[in-house]
Amino acid sequence: MCYGSFKIEHVRSHHQNVATPEDASSARKGISLYRFFPQAVIRNMVCASSIELKRLNKGGFGFWSLRNEFLIWSCVSFLIAMMMLGFYGVSGLVFFIAQSFVAVFLLETVNYIEHYGLRRNQRENGTFEPPNPNHSWNYSSFLTNMILFQLQRHSDHHQKASRPYQLIRHLPDAPQLPASYAAMILLAWLPPWWFRIMDKKVEQYATG
Repeated sequence: MCYGSFKIEHVRSHHQNVATPEDASSARKGISLYRFFPQAVIRNMVCASSIELKRLNKGGFGFWSLRNEFLIWSCVSFLIAMMMLGFYGVSGLVFFIAQSFVAVFLLETVNYIEHYGLRRNQRENGTFEPPNPNHSWNYSSFLTNMILFQLQRHSDHHQKASRPYQLIRHLPDAPQLPASYAAMILLAWLPPWWFRIMDKKVEQYATG
C-alpha cells in the first residue's frame, strides 16, 4: 500500500508519543479528518526516515544504506508499481496507486478515530505523563472486533502492545466511542456531524 514508513513510525514513535503534539497519529480536537490526513502522512514519513537515520548513524551507516528499512519498503512498493505497469500498462499502475491511496486513507481514518481530542498532561519539566488507557477511544462490538482483530479495544493495545490480539481486553473505564469503528469511519467523513458528536464526548471526558 506504499506506506512502509507506518511500520517504523507506529512501533518506534506512536506508542511512545501517543496523545501528544509530537505524535503524527493523534488528532487534536477541532481538526477535521481532511486536514489531519495529509499532515499525518507527511509527518509519518518524515518521522520514519528520521528514526531510521538515527538508528543507522549509531551503527556507523548512512541514510542510503541497504540496512535502511524505510528505503527497503519504499523500493518494494516501487517494484510492485513497476510490475503493475509492465503487466497491465498505465491502467494497472493507476489502479495500484489508487488502491494504495484508499488503503492509507482508511488507515489514517482509523488513527483519527482512535485518539481524537485525547491528550496526556504535560508536567512542569516539559515531559508528558506516561500513556495510559485514558488516551485511546474504545468500543466493544463483537462483529467489528472479529473483523478488525480486536482493534477497537485500543487502550489495552497501548497498555501492552505485545499482547496477542486475541487476548486484548475491553477496558470499560477507558474513553468509549458512541458507536463501532464501521459507523465512526462514516461519521469522520462528515466533519460537521463528527464535531457535533465527538467534541461533546471529548469535553465530557475532559471534565470527568
